[in-house]
Amino acid sequence: MAMFESRTSVRVSLDDTQQLTCVIEAAENVQGHTAYILRVQRGLVGDNSWHLSRRYSDFVTLNTHLQPAGIDFVLPPKKVFGNMGREFIAERQQGLQAYINAVLEHPMLANSLAVKQFLDPERYSCNFVETALQHVSMVFRSESQWEVVEPLPDMGWRLRKQYFLIKPKGESKERQVLSWVPLGPDHYLEDKDLQSAIKLLTALQHPFIYPICKPRNSFLKKYISPKSITPVPQHLIKKFGRQILIALKFLQDKGIPHGHLHSGNIIVEKETCRLLEVENQLLGLPAYFRPQFIQLRKVQTLQNVDTYSFGHLVYEMTFGSLCLTPTCNSFPPECPAELRSILEATISTEACKNGLPSVSHLLLHPFFANLSNVGQEKVHLKVPPQLKENLQKAKEQVEARIKEEQKCFRHSQRLSKVHAHFTSEEEIKKRINERKKQQKLTTTTTVPSTTTTTVQNGAPTPLTSEKDSTLPTAPPPPPPPPPHHQLFHLHHHILHLHLPLLNS
Repeated sequence: MAMFESRTSVRVSLDDTQQLTCVIEAAENVQGHTAYILRVQRGLVGDNSWHLSRRYSDFVTLNTHLQPAGIDFVLPPKKVFGNMGREFIAERQQGLQAYINAVLEHPMLANSLAVKQFLDPERYSCNFVETALQHVSMVFRSESQWEVVEPLPDMGWRLRKQYFLIKPKGESKERQVLSWVPLGPDHYLEDKDLQSAIKLLTALQHPFIYPICKPRNSFLKKYISPKSITPVPQHLIKKFGRQILIALKFLQDKGIPHGHLHSGNIIVEKETCRLLEVENQLLGLPAYFRPQFIQLRKVQTLQNVDTYSFGHLVYEMTFGSLCLTPTCNSFPPECPAELRSILEATISTEACKNGLPSVSHLLLHPFFANLSNVGQEKVHLKVPPQLKENLQKAKEQVEARIKEEQKCFRHSQRLSKVHAHFTSEEEIKKRINERKKQQKLTTTTTVPSTTTTTVQNGAPTPLTSEKDSTLPTAPPPPPPPPPHHQLFHLHHHILHLHLPLLNS
């Protein structure tokens, strides 16, 4: 992967990993066609939402774009006649809601360009490949020895990160892969520090960190539902796991936590596993697992993010499939005890609630500690003290944003619980019964009672019992209105009081 010194900083404040939720609220007839009204919300803040209209054919087009993933999502069936009936439209609306819910439950599909454009066309309507090519062409004006051979679209799950096959000008057969991505919302390094850190990574030497790679095939085909799924043998999980942990510890000791570990960012050569995309954290890009660990109170540091991501990777190597939930507490009985203990320590609900082990502690686990002659090769990455200090400051700002989003998530959860409580059938029935009791009580206390009177000294006197004396007495009649001239003076006085306010 070629790296060039940036001439201008391009930063995107929008976090593409923020989850989108969709509710189909209604359906309406528009020029003889049924349009469904969708309310889409980004993240946890209710104010960050919008409405858009989609027809059934739009859902069909979306499903076509998602076909390379190899997952058969069920769309409600078509109907030639009677497709404007009220019952049919209501039934189709429910089916479309179930369809979009299933799509959004898969984190990689939820982050795909097709889904983003379907739910948020205003922010994702641009051609990301063309935009990236324009920036690369600008860079190559001052790097005249290189030229672009062709773009390599759909190479990763990041919408804004684009890959290009490049070569030196002339007849050379040499080919390299160039990636271009704007700075992300977690970028807090000064330009000079970023350039220094990138130059250091070009000279990085480590047996389990791979600086160059050429991606192949669409990420939808590679990672979501491949044709063949084969779990990694246990002895290779042990070896690969230790190699990855050694690389993570090396980066953490240098003040550069990886923060972006997942199966798409590692490469295996024979029996050696090496990390990719080390520069992502420096560029401020949000992590793939961010929507998951935002829900977990104890995953607040980038070191914990590395541990948590490692647990998801071990799960995928063990079972040959992704863990689609933030935590996992049940594993198949055939899962070896040592592997089970690693998964329970990294992605279980209890671990994510009470605290995760460090990478150093995981290296001491018997499953990894019994290997010998792994990671004994020479390594090299010298980080100047001032740059290391600036990297630490940027890291603290990234972690502060994580904690703030976790607070928002917990607040949203509390509001959801309160809303669910007050909208539950039991609570609604309870409030209805209380309202009926209150109405009966009000009716009983307002019924007029009969009284008898006696005449004392020529005036009638009501006779009431002790029970009747507790009843409320009628309020006195209102005083008679003032004469007309008094009303005139009163309104005239009020008018003068308001005149200064009007003049001010």
